[in-house]
Amino acid sequence: MKVAILLAILVVSLSTLSSAYSIEVCYPHQVLMEQEFTIRFSLTTSEINSTNFEYITPGAEIVNVSGMTAYKGFGGYWMVDKVNITNTSELVVSFYGKIVGQLTNDPGIVLYGSTINLEESDNSQNSYYVLTSWSGTLWLNKFKGWYSAISTLPTFTSGYYKAIFKNVNGSVCICSISVNSSTYIVKYDTGIPWDNITYVGVRLDTDTVLPLSFSILAIPKAYYVVYLNSKEYTSGYTNEGYSTISLRLYGPATLNITFPQYHIYKTITISPTSNADIHEDFPTLQVLILSIAIILLVISVIREIKSKKA
Repeated sequence: MKVAILLAILVVSLSTLSSAYSIEVCYPHQVLMEQEFTIRFSLTTSEINSTNFEYITPGAEIVNVSGMTAYKGFGGYWMVDKVNITNTSELVVSFYGKIVGQLTNDPGIVLYGSTINLEESDNSQNSYYVLTSWSGTLWLNKFKGWYSAISTLPTFTSGYYKAIFKNVNGSVCICSISVNSSTYIVKYDTGIPWDNITYVGVRLDTDTVLPLSFSILAIPKAYYVVYLNSKEYTSGYTNEGYSTISLRLYGPATLNITFPQYHIYKTITISPTSNADIHEDFPTLQVLILSIAIILLVISVIREIKSKKA
């Protein structure tokens, strides 16, 4: 007999419909009855998911590439978004696109401190900078100019690029870099204050970059409560953004992973099945309550409109 873990719908209450937070869960698709298994989960928030960067170095050139928009820099140029990562423990920055033409200098994923002047290139000023250059070098600036910290990072010219940064004792640590289907361990502590990072984006430098997608995912340290069959099973704070629980079940069960501060939860239904059928399990009661709330809201609006006309 197998145990199938059924993933429930994410948004199940009116208060979470507008939330930027979501719960990410990792679990085995099937395990044997009475076998111990582990579920890993985290709370994430999508800071940015757009190629419409909030700030771009004045003077950057817009380049048409087969009907798509690329950007060309002229030395230390950048395009970034403002972020707030004060209460987060991990930052995942993902880019999909390419360098147009040959790689000429040091473009890449960049993190800037709060004192950077958004009217100038980063070559003409000093602040806290972290740059995972696509030429294969980790560049840092701690108010004393750029310097090379590592020269063995993976290179990149096209496809998918992801850099994971972690808050380690209040410092920015580069955990890993993924290029297309390969992941490379870095684990380098930059010594740059995590809470000072204010802008995240893509450094153009002197290259022409075509961004097809760009996203910033932040993982906060948050308090959680897990319920097993409607009874509290465990609680605590996520460790480096994540937490895990181990289970050994002997029959059907319902697991609710909740983050009370953010008014969001995810339900996982575990049921024995001979064919290990995996499918989404929609929590009927919560959906019904949500539907009733929406109907009452509509009725209230209609009544208010009618009273104003009268």
